[in-house]
Amino acid sequence: MAINASRAITGAQLKKFAACGFVGIVVGFATVALYLLHEWLWGITTALVSYNRYFILFLTMAGLLGGYSILRVLTGRRLSGCGTHRLLEAYHYSGSMISERDTLGGTLASVVTIGLGGSAGLEGPSLLMGGGIASSIGRRLKLDPESMKIYLLSGAAAGLSAIFKAPLTGILFALEIPYQRDLAKQAFIPATFSSLIAYFVSVGMLGPQHIFPHIPGALVISPAALFHAFVLGVVASVVGRFFVFTYVRIGRAVAASSMNRFAYPIIGGAAIGLIGLYAPQVLGLGYGTIDSILSGEFDNMLPLFILGLLVLKVLATSITLRMGGTGGVFIPSIIVGALLGLLYSKVVFQTTDVIIVMAAMAALMAATNKTLLASIAFVAETVGPSSIIISLVSATTSYFASGRATFFGDVQPVKELNEKEKSVNLLYHMMDKRQGTIDAVKVSDIMTKDPVALSERATIMECLEKVKDYGYRVYPVVDEGRRVIGYVALEDLLSIPEDKWGMRIEQTLMRAPLLVRKDESLGELIMKMIERGADHAFVVDDYENNRLLGVVATVDVLKRLVGSAQSLAKENEEENEHEYEKEQE
Repeated sequence: MAINASRAITGAQLKKFAACGFVGIVVGFATVALYLLHEWLWGITTALVSYNRYFILFLTMAGLLGGYSILRVLTGRRLSGCGTHRLLEAYHYSGSMISERDTLGGTLASVVTIGLGGSAGLEGPSLLMGGGIASSIGRRLKLDPESMKIYLLSGAAAGLSAIFKAPLTGILFALEIPYQRDLAKQAFIPATFSSLIAYFVSVGMLGPQHIFPHIPGALVISPAALFHAFVLGVVASVVGRFFVFTYVRIGRAVAASSMNRFAYPIIGGAAIGLIGLYAPQVLGLGYGTIDSILSGEFDNMLPLFILGLLVLKVLATSITLRMGGTGGVFIPSIIVGALLGLLYSKVVFQTTDVIIVMAAMAALMAATNKTLLASIAFVAETVGPSSIIISLVSATTSYFASGRATFFGDVQPVKELNEKEKSVNLLYHMMDKRQGTIDAVKVSDIMTKDPVALSERATIMECLEKVKDYGYRVYPVVDEGRRVIGYVALEDLLSIPEDKWGMRIEQTLMRAPLLVRKDESLGELIMKMIERGADHAFVVDDYENNRLLGVVATVDVLKRLVGSAQSLAKENEEENEHEYEKEQE
């Protein structure tokens, strides 16, 4: 019987690996088609601009308007953006389901956006397409929710591996991108399998050439080099935060505006066209910009002009992806990093230091995407391993120094969540689409007022006598002025040996409390609870006195969110009808 069970398990595993291999093959061929379609469209764009540079003004408008129209027709979505964002939204909030319409619509919209001059990366559509194909296969295989998550990431890894010809980057990116400070470890082997097969397909059809010039040789590590790597990491974290800030602010401004949605692609496209008229280096994928930097063509460029290009690339990318276009932010981060590395080396060394440029590329990606390992692997696979130690120092520094700044903050939790946290986070994500709904609710609206508290001077016996009359699990511990100094759970008290029940509670191991003010919003409370992994928050008058006013438990948050979500669903239905009527006018 044991042998039969073993064979059954092995057979199931082989079936899963076969499915992952099939995902890799299909995604590999689809990604090659995506790349060739983009190259064809980009060839038309460059030919027209070579004939008359002012064509770029109309091409970028056509790119954003065309991309947005494709999204609206095929997917029905009103907001454009990054394909990675859609992938993470599916992973965390949609049961890892991406419809065929979303996959096709997002991919075609990205090709049109980027092929006609929009500033974005092809990794966005390749991730979305890879995840979408894997999701479709998973649905037909009737996989369980956890297996669907693994297949989604496997497809994403395959897409990234094929578009960059970088299998290790695809694997690590798929493991890192779901969380800011955690890994989706369960997807490692399936993602490896899919990624390698997609890589073989891509190389077999497009050739093994790297997407950037390969830098040979090895760097002799010195204390001075490590110092510059650290400083570069700090600078990259600042630039990364600026990039994320610009991207998020433009998105919020567009979401809050009442202007007709089709006006934004026209305005955004015109703005990108004007930028591209004087700085064509920021348009499209931008591979040529990195080629020029690494090959020394920018050696005579003034630092002020390099800084200008950096800022314009940030603006062009943010406008493209937040005002109608779709694509990825991975490659724009790499290009901004390359420009930063060039600027740093020109200012500090008065020459182009390609190792610094490579390290800055990794550092910017790590800061903005929160993918530390993938950023280092990407530079090593696409440019060369000569800078790997310097890149490691710079990327690690920027990864941590940039804090929680990320392009995907609303769909990229800090760590893997438990079941309660997942429920809260899911409802919060639903509500966050209507910004005022979350902000309007204050902590004071949902807290339990004047909660039962334990005195720090009370003995364990006295505490047990007190709590037996109540049905709570968690109790705040306060001093004589009713200031919160910690909290204990009922299981903590019961775990103390009976011969120690004469001890005061202040002498036992109290837990550190999560404190919030009563005037903070529900959104702020939820983010703090998720970050800390706390199931209770203790409400105080202010952070100086810490005087206890109330307690909020996870169940209190869930009750409010469920009630608000029901109201929001009804409002959304009415709003959709109103917006449709408005667009018909």
